[in-house]
Amino acid sequence: MRHVDRSMGIGAVALGVVLLSACSSLPVTSTEVAAGSDGSPGAALLRVSFAPPAKRAEIPPPAPSPQSLWDCGHWSWSGARYVWMPGHYIERPKPDVNWLPGYWQQEADGWAWVEGRWRS
Repeated sequence: MRHVDRSMGIGAVALGVVLLSACSSLPVTSTEVAAGSDGSPGAALLRVSFAPPAKRAEIPPPAPSPQSLWDCGHWSWSGARYVWMPGHYIERPKPDVNWLPGYWQQEADGWAWVEGRWRS
């Protein structure tokens, strides 16, 4: 019985070492604040060291109103992995604006998330 207990203890320690070493190999991410083109404070930019998975196909349901625009789904970074955020409808704030959805952009130091925005 003692032999089994000792073997289980050694196995638990080995598993702990493996799990801790996996934590140290998580992709490096950083967050920075970018100013808008007019000098106003911008949104935080998220950088991840590897690309997001391929986008998922979505079929939007019927729009709830004529002012509704479909914001397609995208991969979001949780701090440890990519998580799928399903698409949804958003209401157009003015009749003459269109929605530019957010997207992941490859840069020299990784992948950066560019927030969606309204555009005239």
